[in-house]
Amino acid sequence: MQPIFEKNVSFYGLFIAILASLTFALFYVIGENSDNVLAQVGEQQQQNNQTSIAHNAKGHESHQVIIFQNSNEGLKYTGMVTFDLSKPADIISFEEITQVQKQPVNATKKIWEVGEKKFVPNTLLKNVTEGSIGFNGSGILAHSTSGDKYTGSYILNDTAISNNNSSSNQ
Repeated sequence: MQPIFEKNVSFYGLFIAILASLTFALFYVIGENSDNVLAQVGEQQQQNNQTSIAHNAKGHESHQVIIFQNSNEGLKYTGMVTFDLSKPADIISFEEITQVQKQPVNATKKIWEVGEKKFVPNTLLKNVTEGSIGFNGSGILAHSTSGDKYTGSYILNDTAISNNNSSSNQ
């Protein structure tokens, strides 16, 4: 009876040792790769078909836009958008300046006011119907000064890179 008991103890002891080793190895691998996993959390790919809507910026209400990436509580994005539009439009990235603006704005700089928020537009492409463009900013959209609705399809690949409304920027 003694040899069977010793075999069972040895078997279970070996099983526990292997299980503990695998657990340790798994936690080590997860710990080593956690930065890569966290870096990918902000990445997104989005494919969409959309009909233009009235632009919500003050003084632009008669214009039409298709918003590829809207602003989200101060997040900044870097990425690429590939698009196909039914009518020509300008492709514009924009940067939120609501929280970082401390001095009067330069009179030559265009500002979009949307509710309580302020944005600086940056025209990347003019009068285009299709293409691909990289961007950095709070968002990106197709903008037409015509009041005529248009449609568009797009693929957006972007990553949230920072929060520009952090307390260090206020």
